[in-house]
Amino acid sequence: MQLHRRVISSAAGQVRAVDLLSPAPVKTCNFQSRKRFEIMASVIAPLPEETATSPSFVAPIAVTSVDESQYKTQLQEKIKKLKELFCEFNPPELEVFESPPSHYRMRAEFTIDQRNGELQYIMFDNSPLPSPPPSSSSPTLMYPSGPGGANEDAEGGDAAASTSAAATTAAATRGVGVGGGRPKGPRRVVVEHFPVASRQLNELMEVVRRECGQSPELRNRLFQANFHTTLSGDAMVTLLYHRKLGPEWAAAAEHLRDALAATPSAAAAGRRPHVIGRSRKQKLELDAGFVLERLRVGGREYIQKQAEGAFSQPNAAVCQHMLSWALDVTRTKPGAQRRFGGEGGDGNGSMPLGAPTAAPAAAAAAAAALELGGNGGGPDAGEAETTEGDMLELYCGNGNFTVPLAQNFRRVVATEVSKSSVEAARFNLEANSVTNVFLARMASEEFAETMRTRGSRRRLEGLGPWEELRLRTILVDPPRAGLDDFTVGLLKEFDRIVYISCNPETLHANLRAIADTHGIARFAAFDQFPYTHHLECGVYLVRR
Repeated sequence: MQLHRRVISSAAGQVRAVDLLSPAPVKTCNFQSRKRFEIMASVIAPLPEETATSPSFVAPIAVTSVDESQYKTQLQEKIKKLKELFCEFNPPELEVFESPPSHYRMRAEFTIDQRNGELQYIMFDNSPLPSPPPSSSSPTLMYPSGPGGANEDAEGGDAAASTSAAATTAAATRGVGVGGGRPKGPRRVVVEHFPVASRQLNELMEVVRRECGQSPELRNRLFQANFHTTLSGDAMVTLLYHRKLGPEWAAAAEHLRDALAATPSAAAAGRRPHVIGRSRKQKLELDAGFVLERLRVGGREYIQKQAEGAFSQPNAAVCQHMLSWALDVTRTKPGAQRRFGGEGGDGNGSMPLGAPTAAPAAAAAAAAALELGGNGGGPDAGEAETTEGDMLELYCGNGNFTVPLAQNFRRVVATEVSKSSVEAARFNLEANSVTNVFLARMASEEFAETMRTRGSRRRLEGLGPWEELRLRTILVDPPRAGLDDFTVGLLKEFDRIVYISCNPETLHANLRAIADTHGIARFAAFDQFPYTHHLECGVYLVRR
């Protein structure tokens, strides 16, 4: 069975994975497991033919090449399916936000293969391989001789895009199955260049491969390398080992940092990339375990701390579009955006985007970030007309939506269960001078039950009396499995709903459950992962 997986919890160093075609959890993996996120993807022929027999938006796909000239055509195929899926709701005109056609991905993870003496980046493709014609000159994929390694952070189409880019530079096969047939198991894809990833990430990949290949201390029992870059030029590299790391490793890693700092992107930003070493029950950070991103939203620049190992939006350019859209839909007072029945709209609503432009360099440290922040603020900081009442945000992560949207509300109440995400969110609120957010580390179900019973919890100390809250807007950004029945029922208690979805099919099911009470006022598509079936959606609903 083909699966895609998405992180929905990282508490206590654990990652819970879900089958995207079923809401049931299928596996819990240790955060450092070598088999952490197996990519199971299918190589496609023409895009429309494949989608006819597979789920429209979560089909596991690996594109065999990145042809930028085909980007708009493939995007239109996804948009067509999206409109067909949601036509029963008679939504307003769809707003489409494009991605840069290449170099859009900020993060990537690779298994390290050293069996041939050279250090190689490996990703995996476990899809059925179409039979090529006898005269085919297409590159063949490598097959494993044993269990696979870590790949992606399970971001659905994200993983598919990563495998697809790897396939563009696939190496020759390492073996064949019994009797000359195809071997069983995931195909090992050697990644030389990664065109879907940022230019800085590609620069770091080359340096890590060279420096680790030349340093016995860095390459000894190295099995995985993770890369995290930003529009701001800040970056970090995490190296994972099957051995304990000591002072010798730290010294070698400092030399690696010097080489990484000399790459064009890092040098231009004036940043020295962080290096992190991980092994079982051990983590060594050289300088820091996070990066500082700078996102431009609604004419303002926001600082965002993104912690190592925690979730952050992989397509930063599209993330800026999502945040700007959410800021806009929550800015106007209720009733001004009622567009039931397909009224209103502004064409495709898109702002065609080229390659992202690097923002100014991130702050040198957390203290500098706090000093340079401060243009977020609460409702008094914005010039726009703010929505009445307060907003509840479930599972806010690092405050990606919380920080910019806070200006549109009297108060925001946000919940998150991950300790590292809560710490990052608190940092981001302070760095951007946002003072009207109450952040509680607790599950959404626990908060909702407490709210309904007007109860009390230790983690809600400081929230104030329930009677003083005017929670009329709710923001949800669930995993691919969508919202559970409890949370769907909770949505009906709010006048306005902002629903960010990474799976249009589960979004469709959830909207059916609330169609009698709420209608779609704004509808948007965000192409987070070009060349795949994956499509992110945003829906703004108001009570009928």
